[in-house]
Parts: sequence; C-alpha cells; structure tokens
Amino acid sequence: MKHVTLALIALPLFSLAGVAGAVPGGKLQTLAQGDWTCEIPGDATVMPVAKPDLGFRIVPDSSYIAPDGNRGSYLLLADRLMLTSGVFSGRRFVMDGTEIMRELGQGDAQTGLRCVHAGPVNIATPG
Repeated sequence: MKHVTLALIALPLFSLAGVAGAVPGGKLQTLAQGDWTCEIPGDATVMPVAKPDLGFRIVPDSSYIAPDGNRGSYLLLADRLMLTSGVFSGRRFVMDGTEIMRELGQGDAQTGLRCVHAGPVNIATPG
C-alpha cells in the first residue's frame, strides 16, 4: 500500500517536470552571424530600395550591433524574432528560412521591409 501511495504522489510531479522545460513560442534559436542588410524589395520592373540605417550585424551571445555602433540583444523563438534591447528594441520579424526575415508591424502584418543575411548563403545540395 505504501508503494502505491508513493507512486500516486510522484506521478503528478513527473508530469510537471516535462511542462516546466517547455519554451513558450517554440524552439530557442540564434541567427547567422554577420551583416544583415535591409531593403524594400523590388520586382521585375522596380529596383529594391536599400535601407542601410535599418540593417545590423549579428554577433555572439544573441546580440546585434546597429549602424551607429550601439549593441542590443535579440530573441529568436521558432520563426519569430524580436529585438529586445538597444536602438532597435521592439522591432519584430518573421523568418523566411534562415537567411531572410520580414519585418512585422501592428497585428503581425508585414511592413514590406525584408532583411537578408549578407554572408554566404546556406543552400542545401541534393544527394
């Protein structure tokens, strides 16, 4: 009887341990280090419009450096990125793969601005 009582007490504790380890919003990730250039995309008839004042450099420790040299931090959960401190604090993006992000405005609507990793592109090779 004593073993049954211990099992009944331990069972809820084990189930809580699994919930406590979950991260709300998805898997915690980091961005590719290096420069990220931002632009308003063009199309077949209109050239993209570069926005160098909105770009940044990703450095170690989930941090970025703005064009003015100030440092900030970011949080990337699943495909959602938020710049959490620094001059760009509050900017939010949705990832479009690992090399492109699109800025989000009010109500998660895309603003039309995209930022692209300016380093080597990681393209999967067949085989």
